[in-house]
Amino acid sequence: MGFITDRKGVDIDEDAREQALRPLRENNFDTLLDWTLQHLGQRDAKAGKPRLLEVGCAHGWFIEKAARSFDVIGIEPDAAVATRTLARGLPVRRGYFPGTLADGEMFDVIVFNDVLEHIPSVGEALRHCVRHLNPAGVVVVNAPDRRGALYRLSTWLVRLGMSGPFDRLWQKGLPSPHLYYFDSRSLASVARSAGLEVVASRRLPSLTARGLYSRIRCAGDVPVAKALLLAAGVLPLVPLLHALPSDITAWVLAPGQPGN
Repeated sequence: MGFITDRKGVDIDEDAREQALRPLRENNFDTLLDWTLQHLGQRDAKAGKPRLLEVGCAHGWFIEKAARSFDVIGIEPDAAVATRTLARGLPVRRGYFPGTLADGEMFDVIVFNDVLEHIPSVGEALRHCVRHLNPAGVVVVNAPDRRGALYRLSTWLVRLGMSGPFDRLWQKGLPSPHLYYFDSRSLASVARSAGLEVVASRRLPSLTARGLYSRIRCAGDVPVAKALLLAAGVLPLVPLLHALPSDITAWVLAPGQPGN
C-alpha cells in the first residue's frame, strides 16, 4: 500500500510549510493525545508504556509529543522528509504502511494525522490496522471534514465560477493531493467493513492567525503580493471561523465486527 508521493506538481517549500503548520498542529496534537489516552482500554501498568504507531509521521511533531506517554514509532514514505526527521533522532522508518512492519508487530494506538485522505484504499489501510492492533487498542483518524465551513464555502464559490479555493482544499496540483473528504457517516461505513467501529469524534481547529502567510506561500506558486492580500483578507475571519463548524475532525475507531 502506498501514498500519492510521486513529487509531481508544484514544489513544496518544506521550511515554509513547517513554519506555517506547526503552531496549529502542535496545539491540535496536545488535544488529540489527551483524548486518545481517555479512550484507551485498561492496561496492566507493569506492561510499560502503550505502543503507538503514527502512519505518515512527516516531521515527527506528533510522535515527539506522544513519546511522553507512549512507546512511539513513525512511518514516513517521503524520503526527503523522513531524512529530516531521522536527523532529529526520532524513531522513524522510511517506507509505506504496513510494509515496514514485521509480522505480528502490534500496537495499542495507530494514528493517521492528515494522512488517511491521501491513501487510495482507505478500507485496505484500516484492515491492516486491525491486523496490527492489540485487542483493547484504538485507531485515531485526524482528517479533513466536508461538513466544515471552509469546505462548504468553497463549494459555493465553485458555483459562482471561482474554483481556486476548492482546488486548494483538495491540494490539486500538489505532490500529495487529497483523495477524500470524510464525514462521520462515510468514515463509519468504511471502518465497519474493515472490522472497526467509530466510538468517538470531535472537531479540531483548522486555521490559526499564526503562520497564515507562510501557509499560503509554502506551495511556491503564490506571488508575495497575492499571498499578503489573501492573508490580510482571511485574518479578520479567523475568529468567526472558530465559531463555525471546523474543517478538521478526529475520530476514534475500535475493533468491532467485520461487515456489520
